[in-house]
Parts: sequence; C-alpha cells; structure tokens
Amino acid sequence: MDLKKKDLFNKYILLVDLCCIIASFLLATWIRYGKITKDWSENIYTWSSLFVLMLYITIFNLYDTYSNLFKRGFLEEFTIIIKINCILAVTSTAVMFIFQEGASYSRLFFLCFFLLNILITYVCRLYYKVLFLAVYKKSKSNNKIMIVTTSDQAKEVVRRFQSENEWEYQVTYLTILDKYMVGRKIEGIEVKADFIDMYEIAKQQVLDGIFIHIPSDYVPQLNLEETILEFENMGITVNLSINTFGLKLREKIVQEMSGYHVLTFSSKLFNATQLHLKRLVDITGGLVGCFLTVIIGLFVAPAILIESPGPVFFSQIRVGKNGRRFRIYKFRSMYLDAEERKLELMTQNEMDGFMFKLKDDPRITKVGKFIRKTSLDEFPQFFNILKGDMSLVGTRPPTEDEFLKYEGRHKRRLALKSGLTGLWQVSGRSDIKNFEEVVKMDLDYIDNWSLMMDIKILLKTIWVVIINRGSR
Repeated sequence: MDLKKKDLFNKYILLVDLCCIIASFLLATWIRYGKITKDWSENIYTWSSLFVLMLYITIFNLYDTYSNLFKRGFLEEFTIIIKINCILAVTSTAVMFIFQEGASYSRLFFLCFFLLNILITYVCRLYYKVLFLAVYKKSKSNNKIMIVTTSDQAKEVVRRFQSENEWEYQVTYLTILDKYMVGRKIEGIEVKADFIDMYEIAKQQVLDGIFIHIPSDYVPQLNLEETILEFENMGITVNLSINTFGLKLREKIVQEMSGYHVLTFSSKLFNATQLHLKRLVDITGGLVGCFLTVIIGLFVAPAILIESPGPVFFSQIRVGKNGRRFRIYKFRSMYLDAEERKLELMTQNEMDGFMFKLKDDPRITKVGKFIRKTSLDEFPQFFNILKGDMSLVGTRPPTEDEFLKYEGRHKRRLALKSGLTGLWQVSGRSDIKNFEEVVKMDLDYIDNWSLMMDIKILLKTIWVVIINRGSR
C-alpha cells in the first residue's frame, strides 16, 4: 500500500474506532443510569467522553496497531483491541488520579464502557475487513492488476499476492514471458497473454496496474524501459519489483506491494485524498441531478412517446475507466432502428478518427433535436454518476466498437472515470472534427487534473449549455 493510501486508510480506521467509542459511551450511560438524561450534554460525562476521544487519537498516533489489520486472525485482532483498551483505561485512570477526579465518576460506568468498547470495536473491525475484502475487493472500483513474470516465478508471486489479503487491488490476469501458457490457470489466475500480445491484451482488458516481477537474468531479453513507457502511454500504472535494477527511467514512487518492494511508474499519479473528494462531489451532484432528472422526465417522457413510441430511455454499453464496461443511460433522442442505420451512415461520418458524428443525423427525432440542443438528453447519466460508473467531469466514454479500434496510446484517455462533461466539451463540443484533438484535450485534462479544474469545467459547461454553443 502506498503512503497516501495508507494515510487515508488509517483515517478511516480511526473514524470507525471513534464511532465505536461514542456508541460504547452512550450504551454505558444507559446501562448505569437507565437513560440518557437531557442534561447529559452539560454534565461531567460530556467532558470525560471528549477527553477519552482525544486520548484515543493520541494512542492511535503513538502505537501502530493497524498496518497488518487484514493479515490478522480473529484471536490476534481481539488481543490487539484488548491491548488498546487496556492502555486507554490505565491512562484514563492515571489522569483521574492526578487531578483527583476519581470520586466524581461511577466505577460501574467505566467498567461497562471498556467492556462494551472491546466488544463493539471487535465486531466493527471484523465487519470492516469483510466490507473491504469481500465487497470492495471484488467491486468495479477496485484496482485490477496484471502480473508480468516468468513461468518459474509465477506460482510463488501469485501465492504471495493471495496470502497478503490486500484490499485495494485484485490480481485478474497473468502474463508469462518465457512460455506460451495462454488459457491456463496458475493458482486460480488465468494466463491472459505472453510476451508477444501483452500490450494488446492490456489495451483491451479492464486494467489499472501492472506488477512486473522477473529474475535479473531475464532482463536482457526484455527492454524494461520501453515496456514501462508503453504501459504508461496507455495510462496504466506500472509497479516494478525492486530486485530488477539497471534502469535509466526516473523512479516515481517506492512502495510495498504484497511484501515486495516495488518501483511505481505512471504517466500521472493521482492524489488519493483528492480522488475521494472528487467522488464526494460526484455523489452530491448525482443526488441533485437524479432529482432534476425525475422532474424533467415528467415533461420529456410524454413528448418522446408521442412522436416515437418505444422506451423513454436509451441505454448502451460504453467503456469507462481503464476499460471497465458499463451501461450508460440517456433520454432517447433517436428512432428505434438508430443502431441498425448507423452502419449505412458511416461513410458520412464527420469525425476524423474513432468517433462518429453527423450534423444532420436522420435518425434523430424532432423531440430528440430539442433535448440534444438543450442537453436534456444527458440528465439520466446522473444515475451512472451516483452508481460510480461515471463522474461529473471526465472524458466521454467511447462505445465498445470504437474502443476496440484504439491504439495503445489512446487508452490513456480512460485513466480517470468517464464524465458527463469534460475539457473538450467546453472547448467546442461537437464543433471538433478530429479524434486526435479530442484525445489531446483529454490527456491535458488527465495530466493537469485537480478539483479546482473540475469546478471550472462545470461552470463553463453551464455557460456552454445556456448559449447552446457546439451542441447538437
């Protein structure tokens, strides 16, 4: 786990523990006094609860009991929690003795509090592990890793990854460099590529990171600098086992990965805290957008049905972050046979490259032209944003057939989540005719991304929609 993720993870664990302390304090008050009185917030127990919380934060920062949380068994975890609470109890007792405040508090209350806190914290810690290992690790949001290694190293590396119980990434594929083993499985992980086709597989599959672990005597057979740069150009983070030396490439981050020390290379390393804040903004915007979608739908849906009977919503498989497939939703603006007629219109495509645009598209209904011009057709995508498939600001997700035509370097435009709006939409939107220009703007956005940049793009989007510039 890199240092930024570790810091964020520790903050989450601290928050869980503090919530457990508050819950234990309230339950102990109810057990001792039969109820939580109205003046509880004004009596001495309020100050003692605040003191215990501050004391626990201090203990948290002094004792590292969290780094191996996912590797610990049930008994070991229980022992750690008892140890923390004993330190908390002894320190609290010492402070009360020094300030001669012991007579002001109920001994039964504190006994109940510490026993409850051990039990509640233990249950919450176990739930926390299950949440991250059983749910998050298998979700779309988790980082998907491909291991690149040799046949004699593969079994050991995979076993080590599996035994470490890391929650932030999941090994999905293997690339074996020295033998053709495609289709076989090693410790339950499928071999997806060999030395020849590993770039093509990386381009097409859902992939967030590469872990390279090869013996030093294999280095002359593989140009590591070219390999790392090729994956970087796709927007994929590269983790190189530190036992491989002799590279001229600049080291980006030194970190630990399932017990291996690795050098991490990436075209853009994102701040984990800022990404979480971006998601928080997306959730807030998604909730507001979903409410507006329902209101708009009350007026748009009847108009769509009157002109062209059929479904109100149009859905289609699109390709999002690092190759993740998801179903996008829009208000239907075309006739029902639009997808079939697209093949007939490909010769009239106004875009140069792997996108399809047509100014006077005959597949668009009259209502469709209006909702496209006003961007009302885009509102159902707020449901995609709320689900986590998309973000408010990002790069527009390509269709699957467009994505499969991409060169490796084009995949890097999907290094961040797809967005409802983005840099190229506010820089001309449909007026841009060249796909490479779209890619250049998307990469500019990714390379210079910040929360402030997102806010500026959102404000520009509102203005662009109001004046109807480049919209169709």
